Amino acid sequence: MDITSFLVNTASDMSAQKTQYEASIKMAKNALDVQKQAGDSVLKLLESGDVNKATAGAATGSNLDLLA
Repeated sequence: MDITSFLVNTASDMSAQKTQYEASIKMAKNALDVQKQAGDSVLKLLESGDVNKATAGAATGSNLDLLA
């Protein structure tokens, strides 16, 4: 193998790795966006609903109220 073909192969491999790296970053960002949207939806649902505001139990740190 001569040096020219070695350099071409190395450049090709590096380009493929860069593309794969960029794709994995894009997928990770998309996954985080989906998780954020899901969390925002849950928060909106909890804030909009008629939630029973506890004055005892969970509000004061009791684990028994969480099981009820």
